[in-house]
Amino acid sequence: MHRTLKTQTSSPAATSVREQQARFDRFRRHYNEERPHEALGQTPPATRWQAPTRTLPARLDDPWYNADHERRRVRPTGAIKWRGHEVFIGEALAGEFIGLAEHDNGCTIARFCGRDLGVIDRHRRFLRFAPPRARLRAAQETAVAPEQ
Repeated sequence: MHRTLKTQTSSPAATSVREQQARFDRFRRHYNEERPHEALGQTPPATRWQAPTRTLPARLDDPWYNADHERRRVRPTGAIKWRGHEVFIGEALAGEFIGLAEHDNGCTIARFCGRDLGVIDRHRRFLRFAPPRARLRAAQETAVAPEQ
């Protein structure tokens, strides 16, 4: 599907954003409403689609944290204000409330909903629990390396 999408819509790219969008719209219409699909008995996918009966709420409630947590809203920059300093948490959480709980070792655990994100150390640096991307990438490459 992706190869076909690329061939039919962007090789070569359109001369304007409007024309590029028109190409995508034509592709989507053909792909969903005209093209037969083998797994669907040679009928187009649009013939099987049904609108969802469930409605989503207009707004989700803010996450709830225990009384031992302080709450901070993550700014659009991805930072929070913590003890007079800005601490970068991550732009993915911009606008969301995170919970901060003191740990016995003097660090502060940062949480979003029920997930521990990392700790704010004594120097007010945020240390993620996830491995840095370079280490993660090296671990993934090692995991898929062929046996020798």
